[in-house]
Amino acid sequence: MGASTDHALGRNLRFFCKKESAAGGAYGTASQEALAGADAAKVLSTSMEFTVTRNDRMDARTSRSVMERITGKQEVSWSCESYLLPAGSTTAPDIDPLIEAAMGGAFGASTAKTYKFSDSNALPTVHMMRTANGVLREDLFGCYVEEMGISASGGEEPRVSFSGGAFNYALTGTGEANGAGSSTSALSVHSGEGVNFMVGSVITLNGAERIVTAKTGADALTISANHSWSDDADITPSTYTETTAGNPVNGISGSLTLNSVSLPVTSFDVTVTNGIKALSDEAFEKGASDFVAGYRSVKGNISVRARKDFIKSLAQRYVQLNGTDPTATNYDPTFSSVALVVTMGSATGLKVVATMAKVEIDFAGIEIPEAEEAVLSLPFTALGTSGSDELTLAWNQ
Repeated sequence: MGASTDHALGRNLRFFCKKESAAGGAYGTASQEALAGADAAKVLSTSMEFTVTRNDRMDARTSRSVMERITGKQEVSWSCESYLLPAGSTTAPDIDPLIEAAMGGAFGASTAKTYKFSDSNALPTVHMMRTANGVLREDLFGCYVEEMGISASGGEEPRVSFSGGAFNYALTGTGEANGAGSSTSALSVHSGEGVNFMVGSVITLNGAERIVTAKTGADALTISANHSWSDDADITPSTYTETTAGNPVNGISGSLTLNSVSLPVTSFDVTVTNGIKALSDEAFEKGASDFVAGYRSVKGNISVRARKDFIKSLAQRYVQLNGTDPTATNYDPTFSSVALVVTMGSATGLKVVATMAKVEIDFAGIEIPEAEEAVLSLPFTALGTSGSDELTLAWNQ
């Protein structure tokens, strides 16, 4: 915080995410889904972007100046990054709602352990929030995951990242009540402070949490339930005491096995892309109100030093048989598929295992610098074997 005025500080960031029971989380209503301390997740970085298109009015006029603009669609996007945080036993990772939104669900002996894809379009949506120092709060409703990535390289701690879009956004700042009152529809704030609140804002007023369900004037708020307040009562963004679990997987324990051969890799990454199309082109809708999941892709890259016994890992991407003439009847190149298993961590119960039963090694050049060792880059595409099994992500193994 500053010397005389509070400032939002990144080191004090609190981040929360919760799977919605219905897409959009009943945004802006008295039934808006609430968050709690158990929904907290530790993150390294976050971004939340809210934009509203403003189009210049372009009909004929005598002045060359733009005199007016027209409101278009709103767009909401977000991203976040976290360490891999296994917690042991059957405790779900803090970022469980985002993993489910990316993959479709949790399965296996315990719903906290193993994640695999769903071919259903019914991917969960997430209510996401961040706040810092009681200065501001940002809420996103109807968040969907377009991309999820896992990376581990150079001894750094393995990380997981997510990005996507959302249906609605609410920014909450601070203010003070302008006069005492007790109702749902007559909470006035001091002149000019109304801009600090939006429909969907979650506020704390005299110790009670309320939702802003409407703004009837520049400085007049409607709240979700009756409540009394005194003149000049503080109105602050609501936050919660965090409850989190797990410690980061370190960057020096684990293994990568390609086609049953253990490789000492210098880097590994895999990215799930859901191919989501946001339905944001309907007339009379302010922005995205639903989405359709398209074709999914699972792609990544492995980097390994060019040791003689690892050349096979590169060569197997294209096995040439019986000559090189593509017009010959015995010309039969094959593109082999192999299994890839990445284990991050070593302690039992505190490992994260990514299994791709069938990956095809794609093409890339061999990097040979002037004096340093050569590096094999092995880009890959994970394929399904029986549908929806390109990637299995097992937590707390």
